[in-house]
Amino acid sequence: MATPATPEAGWVDTHIHLLPGLDDGPATLEDALAMAEVAIADGITHAVATPHANYQFRFEPAAVAGRRQELQERLGERLRLYTGCELHLSFENVQAAVAEPRRFSLNRSRYLLVEFPEFFERRALGGALEQLLEAGAVPVLAHPERNPVLQQHPEALGEYLRLGCLSQVTASSFAGRFGKRAQQFGAELLKQEWVHIVASDGHSAQQRPPHFRRAFAYLEEQAGGERALALCRDNPLAMAEDRDLPYRPEPAQEKKKGLFARLRG
Repeated sequence: MATPATPEAGWVDTHIHLLPGLDDGPATLEDALAMAEVAIADGITHAVATPHANYQFRFEPAAVAGRRQELQERLGERLRLYTGCELHLSFENVQAAVAEPRRFSLNRSRYLLVEFPEFFERRALGGALEQLLEAGAVPVLAHPERNPVLQQHPEALGEYLRLGCLSQVTASSFAGRFGKRAQQFGAELLKQEWVHIVASDGHSAQQRPPHFRRAFAYLEEQAGGERALALCRDNPLAMAEDRDLPYRPEPAQEKKKGLFARLRG
């Protein structure tokens, strides 16, 4: 079962590379502490540290737990830390997660943060997601707005959401951090109500800081305060606590024919 989190005011970040020396996030404990201070100053109160689990970085739960404990002791209760990983959807990772999904999930909940390959065969990936769902996991699709296949074929994302997956957009995508195409696609996903969670995907205090405030202002303007809070606080907190999401639009279907047409060009 997931460790309960305390529902306080502030953002809940379910995708952040905060633990030192495990992936391409902070290299040292001091780097991680500097990054944590940026998160705290921005208003983040809870964070699920999600080191990469891919061909380059091996996911070791014991090492992850140890780094989390070391960092939590230095931070006290100013930032509540939990652990998970960002699971790259390779064949080996999918098979391991099907066998033991909560080994890799967010705070040992049903929710599993997964990363698409840059290029993939849409039907094969849908099959992998179905396997994870059948194993009891809820795949949370990391930054779909940044994936070139989904940008070209948003209907594939719609199908994955109808299977029961969730969509997690990077906060800084709304401000253009990952280019105009990702910014436009993220905006369209918001209009479609194809966004369930917003997260920072922070990697450092300087180059890729864990920021929510600017994205929250954009969400509040475009979708209203209630939905902005759902995406930045209530839904991610529910994930950390292994609860059903309080905000989950159904069904995930295109509301307007041709809505994504200009993104395919």
